[in-house]
Amino acid sequence: MSQKRNQQHLQHSTAYSRLAQLDQLIQNGQPQFGVFSQVKQINYLDYHSPLISQKPLSNWRKDLKANQFCFIQIIEPPFRVCFALATIKIATSAFVYIYNEQTKQLEVGEALQPVMRHSAFTGDHHQGKMVFSHAKLKLTLDFAASHIKVTLDSQYLALNASLQRQNSPLAICTPTGRRGWTFTQKEPLTAPNGEITIKAGTKMTADSQAQTIELTKTTRANLDWTLGYMRHETNWFWTCINSYLPDGLHLLLNLSMGVNETGMSENACWLDGEIFYLPPVLFERRDNEDSSVNTWHIYHQNLGWSNIDIDLIFTPKKVYKKTDSYGVVASIFEQWLGEYSGEIRIGEEVIKLDQIIGLAEDHFAKW
Repeated sequence: MSQKRNQQHLQHSTAYSRLAQLDQLIQNGQPQFGVFSQVKQINYLDYHSPLISQKPLSNWRKDLKANQFCFIQIIEPPFRVCFALATIKIATSAFVYIYNEQTKQLEVGEALQPVMRHSAFTGDHHQGKMVFSHAKLKLTLDFAASHIKVTLDSQYLALNASLQRQNSPLAICTPTGRRGWTFTQKEPLTAPNGEITIKAGTKMTADSQAQTIELTKTTRANLDWTLGYMRHETNWFWTCINSYLPDGLHLLLNLSMGVNETGMSENACWLDGEIFYLPPVLFERRDNEDSSVNTWHIYHQNLGWSNIDIDLIFTPKKVYKKTDSYGVVASIFEQWLGEYSGEIRIGEEVIKLDQIIGLAEDHFAKW
């Protein structure tokens, strides 16, 4: 580690150590806003807001209004597996896809169920469990302080893994709209053991034989877990890069525009597990008649108070897209796989990206 990098390491370690650690998010009926080093319990049923009702809401009504979702990505080159589970209580959905970076093949599995049918959400991101059971897709997530156990079975693939947590998550809670708040936690994960099985008969299995990929200590993953009382209509953009760089450093990058705002930023990157907090960014999605030249521009407008600059171009390649409309509930969801180029400057540290594979998301929800 260079002297300059070592100085930045000390500065960020000091900043991280100053962040509060909370045993509970809700205190005296109200959420604690800000960025934290850790929040152990999201006790959302203790929340009370006179803006929702002058009388205390019953727990079942508070539970009904709370949206919750979880996204995990696992990278074992050339394969990339992404899966998510979300509930808005009126409906619960899950998806999984596997992408082969060499052959550009994509296999998708998805399922939707009314209300919380064959689903269960208990506890939270620190100690809890999420279960979804459907004929097309079964997913169980067991959360513990040190790891996340994943069991998944779908038409195209099966997954069993124990994902190890690191020591520097991004945990943030902000107001959303006039009546609500949103908590989210993003963090890097490793997968020292487990396996992915690509089932026989898929586009990715040669000679129709099942293929098993062992996960190892070099496998990388990341978590995005969110719970909150969001705006009735919500739209966000999101960037996620999880990749080894040419110099051997591992980069996890999280950038977003929307949801967690209000003067705060849920933007951060991790270099070999060390967190660096980043300022707000803007997303410009450029859709042209010629789709081959479509790009997204993700950048930070430096107004002179920050020693950070972000300037990235995303070129989309493949997409998982899903559109639902049920009157009062609707969703337009696009998660793109593509290539990022550009750079991030953190002080005198420069992270250069040259056609690095990552995700970009554009999501509108009415719930």
